[in-house]
Amino acid sequence: MKPILIVGAGGMARAIGRYLIDALPGVPLILLDRDPAALKRLQSFLNYPHLTLVEGDAGDATLLARFMNGAAGAVGAASYRYHEQGAVAAIEQGAHWVDLGGNPDVVKRQMRLDDAARSAGVGVVPDCGLAPGLVNIIVGRLVAEFDAIDEIHIRVGGLAQDPKGPLQYQLLFSPEGLANEYYEPAQVIEEGEARSVESLTGWERVWFGPPVGTLEAFHTSGGSSTMVETFAGRVKALDYKTLRYPGHLRKIKLLKDLGLFAPDPLTVGKASVAPRELMGRLLEAKIGWCDADMTAVKIWVTGLQDGNPVRREARLVDYTDPKTGLTSMMRTTGFPAAEVLRSLVDGTTTARGLLRQERDLPASSLLSRIADYGIKIEFLD
Repeated sequence: MKPILIVGAGGMARAIGRYLIDALPGVPLILLDRDPAALKRLQSFLNYPHLTLVEGDAGDATLLARFMNGAAGAVGAASYRYHEQGAVAAIEQGAHWVDLGGNPDVVKRQMRLDDAARSAGVGVVPDCGLAPGLVNIIVGRLVAEFDAIDEIHIRVGGLAQDPKGPLQYQLLFSPEGLANEYYEPAQVIEEGEARSVESLTGWERVWFGPPVGTLEAFHTSGGSSTMVETFAGRVKALDYKTLRYPGHLRKIKLLKDLGLFAPDPLTVGKASVAPRELMGRLLEAKIGWCDADMTAVKIWVTGLQDGNPVRREARLVDYTDPKTGLTSMMRTTGFPAAEVLRSLVDGTTTARGLLRQERDLPASSLLSRIADYGIKIEFLD
């Protein structure tokens, strides 16, 4: 069996590795990270005999090519800064590539690799994970029921089960990725036209019922991913909003307005400091990482079916798995990404090139598979 390369040895790689070990018994896994301690932690967690640990930089094109050569595929679970180069290396070596995304500009550049990926006979799927990722697949499953689509609305939140601290929030994924979501513009469709709107705007309440209750939602960057382009000209409205506990938006917007999520360095004395990097360090130190979380997803689509107006809804409320120690964010991000790669490797997904999850993947099959691993989507009429 050909090996699979996992680029990055953080929390999401735990879920990706665990899923692949179970879904592809005996598959050799290659784990690449520049932090030897992270590699050892992941090795200890997976406790799997067919592991190769590689200490190295994900930005090293030669190193990537070496370990992708002969591999069935690779998963990019490191910073979004490395995803474009990872996709290029995978195409050159004839390996499938999926990544956890995190930046719309990177995804746009990856989409230009479509011809090269098709010629190489490989599938490249950026922006896998939860949102974007799983939500795209759910949207694909929902819209397949319609003769014509009117609106698509997506609400997603990763939340601490017992929120603490000044922001009523603890970290569930990279502070860099969180800052990017809060800072960069969001892509939407309004009145039938694709538009950019400022992140941290569009506040609304969303009712989930007990035990979740009422959450607040607002625009953030990246969640709509390729869906705006996919559905442009087909729908009147499409938007993605992040869910948080009430009161979070007001506090986090103040930090953004003060410039603390800006990526460009400032000179402070003799040092050059990027506010975003400093903010990330402060978030880790002051609010910390969440080890008991909850994922809330609510997606609804309206349109016509057999000439009648119809609304279809999908919901997910998921929690940390105490048996495995995997947080819900790890599972709802890592499991879908791993399943997309598995489907490419075993031929369940037959499309090749740069693939859009809401359009090019077998949604029902993928959702059925991850349901077997506890990620169960509820579909409502």
